[in-house]
Amino acid sequence: MAAPRPHLPLLAVVVAVLAWGAGPLLVRSIDAGAPTIIFWRVLLALPIAIVTAYLTGGRMSWGLLRRAVPTGVCFALSIVAGFSSFQETSIANATLIPALQPALILVFATRLFGERRSRADLVCALVAFGGVSVVVLGTGADGASRAGDLLAVANLAVFTAYFLLAKRARVGDVHSWSFLAAVFVVTAAVVVPWALVVDRGVVGLVGIDWVYVLVIVLGPGMIGHGFMTWAHHYVDVGVTSMLTLANPVVSILGAWWLFSEALGPVEIAGTLAVLAALGMIIRNQRGPRLVAAEAALSGDLLDAGPDAAPDAGTPPTRGR
Repeated sequence: MAAPRPHLPLLAVVVAVLAWGAGPLLVRSIDAGAPTIIFWRVLLALPIAIVTAYLTGGRMSWGLLRRAVPTGVCFALSIVAGFSSFQETSIANATLIPALQPALILVFATRLFGERRSRADLVCALVAFGGVSVVVLGTGADGASRAGDLLAVANLAVFTAYFLLAKRARVGDVHSWSFLAAVFVVTAAVVVPWALVVDRGVVGLVGIDWVYVLVIVLGPGMIGHGFMTWAHHYVDVGVTSMLTLANPVVSILGAWWLFSEALGPVEIAGTLAVLAALGMIIRNQRGPRLVAAEAALSGDLLDAGPDAAPDAGTPPTRGR
């Protein structure tokens, strides 16, 4: 089997970012409260994630579950804070505040993983963040609330921790889909009791809301987190975090298209600046780092056998 194209891990990150950007739009489209949405989003995702893990050559184990506890707890807290913020504050604040994540990631990436970003990458990141600020703030902050803003700040903190913990797990060569399934098990153990206590009306959704929740499970959930977890093994966490700056832009463009929210010339200019800056960041990765990623990816496929999918042939053991 021929080796995958060298930009495949970056393509996976881009697809994940697009899926995540659709998340706030889907949550806003559901009439039910955040606890009900979170309850069913987690329960529906759990069996899908476990089946996917086994179909891709992985398996579950107690050792893997113990290893996934910190990541799963952070993911659970992020879902609670993030979904609640989408309904409690303006879409501008709920998306711009978590967009500060790359700044935090860049602080920790060097210390934790020895990553160093070039000056060109940092300049592009600043341009992208500036463009995000223009796009989000230009849409106005109607409906903003202090409580919702604090939820967005909490989401920023715990999602950054989740992002770094997932990267650390993948550096250790843990099977990506098995690890994601284990994270979902831990998340369910945290979120389900919380939802039942906070909102006793989680017995069901109504009509089209079931479709929206299922799309959240398959899109931002399985595709978004699955692709990003897989790509963490091959792409620097500083790069993946900078690419998440596209999340608010996707959300704002989606709100303009689906909900007819205003998008003027300034916001369009900001969007183009973000896309150009992120395009440069991707282009800058087509050097030694991406060649190394391709070599690692090719090695994984050779170890897994000619019929195995990328990353599917390395099931976790107690230490992986």
